[in-house]
Amino acid sequence: MATANREDYILNILRITEGSGVAKTTELASYMNVSPASVSEMVKVLASEGLVTYEKYKGMSLTPAGLDYARQLRKKHHVLETFLTEYLNTDHETAHEEACKMEHTISDETAIRMCNMMGNRVDSDCQSCTSKCKAASEGVPQILPLNKLAINEVGKISHIQSDDSEIVKKLITMGFVPGRELHVDTIMSDGGPRIIKMGDASIALEYRMASCIFVDLVSDEEQAKA
Repeated sequence: MATANREDYILNILRITEGSGVAKTTELASYMNVSPASVSEMVKVLASEGLVTYEKYKGMSLTPAGLDYARQLRKKHHVLETFLTEYLNTDHETAHEEACKMEHTISDETAIRMCNMMGNRVDSDCQSCTSKCKAASEGVPQILPLNKLAINEVGKISHIQSDDSEIVKKLITMGFVPGRELHVDTIMSDGGPRIIKMGDASIALEYRMASCIFVDLVSDEEQAKA
């Protein structure tokens, strides 16, 4: 059976059960607007793959493997929907429909890069991410807004975050993308512009713009190894 159809079932079981309950055949059929016979057929396939467990007259639930799979799909959907609405100015209904199509084809790696770019908005599905960011990991990450860095303090861009999507677009256009190393070369004044060195380029940034760039501090040991 088509992967997209199979993944729709897994994702909708998660939406009904939230990972801890049981979905009845008739309930899932109604939710997806398909026949109970279609649900029964797909559940057999998913059970054979170890993604769901099924008990007659009670219903189906996701296995640990199925739950991880479903959470990864839902996370992709949220990332895509956010990108479409906030970065491409797509209306919410269209964004949801487009995300439903794209979530089946986008790679984990690309979805993670998009999530990083938009600021690692942590939610319950992050626990199943194939490559957890510092924001979703345990402990206090050494991530600071660029405007808080001292002169010559080195960091790698973790993500860009602002309530104004135009600022995010502008910064990305200027080359401030996750993974790039930079440091503050000059601070004009407290609350004033910063001169940022990124590669061979020197870039002047207003304080507000600098506050939207979050960097992962690079330790002296890491710099020595580079």
